[in-house]
Amino acid sequence: MNRLRGVRFGAQPLACTFTVMLSALVFAQASFNTTLQTTDFSGEWTEIPHEIGFTAELYDYSGLPVNAAGRMRYDTGDISEWSIPEFVCRPHPGVYNWFYGGGNRITKEIDPITRELTAYHIQFFRAPDRPVYMDGRPHPPEWAPHTWAGFSTGKYDGNTLVITTTHLKESYIRANTAVFSEKATVTEWLTLDGDVMTVTTYLEDPVYMEEPHLQSISFRRNVHQELPFFPCTIGVENVAEGFPHFLPGKNPYVADAAKKLGLPLESVKGGKATIYPEYRQRLKELMK
Repeated sequence: MNRLRGVRFGAQPLACTFTVMLSALVFAQASFNTTLQTTDFSGEWTEIPHEIGFTAELYDYSGLPVNAAGRMRYDTGDISEWSIPEFVCRPHPGVYNWFYGGGNRITKEIDPITRELTAYHIQFFRAPDRPVYMDGRPHPPEWAPHTWAGFSTGKYDGNTLVITTTHLKESYIRANTAVFSEKATVTEWLTLDGDVMTVTTYLEDPVYMEEPHLQSISFRRNVHQELPFFPCTIGVENVAEGFPHFLPGKNPYVADAAKKLGLPLESVKGGKATIYPEYRQRLKELMK
């Protein structure tokens, strides 16, 4: 009888314990889905050819949601800055690398004891190693140094790898005078469909842009590719005498792209209005 009574009264604590354990298991599963690897993006990747081409005519900002400050900054830029010693070997900035061409390599950094994914490392043709930390570490404070690659952290949202990048140096968003500022942040979504990886970038720049700049590109896994080394030595000695630029309103070349393309000047100067379909009507009016 005592044994039966013990079973009867012991059943309640046992049920409570089971409920607690089940809740903990559900919570752990939810955490696993958002923090641990669910899709493997490592490997060698070659850009799909028809999507290459991330440049534009000089002083052509069409498709960029540039604001007035950005337009002034771009129009006073001089592309000959690319020839000064500090910039000859500067790496392409993080977000630009996806669209430059040359493919990329993604490797995994695995904890040797726990076997957990602690970081991805993304390598491009013209850039040093770019780590993407997957261990939950926070981004550094605003005053921390900025680099060409920036500081990137990643997490999984289902099968999508979401990367957040801050602390980027000011650099180009196109291979002309269009740049993003050092206050820009970038969110990247990497998705995988068979052997095709699609990268979507979302660039937010409160200094030079009215709205975020959104674009995407796809890559195919290439088991026969071997990414070459970065064939340049980065120099930041500040040895240049002066910096190529034009004074505001004194650049004689700002209308050249519009003339070459046969378009109104307004249409190649960017702005959020120009990235929406409704701008076609405005363009028709300008063409008249």
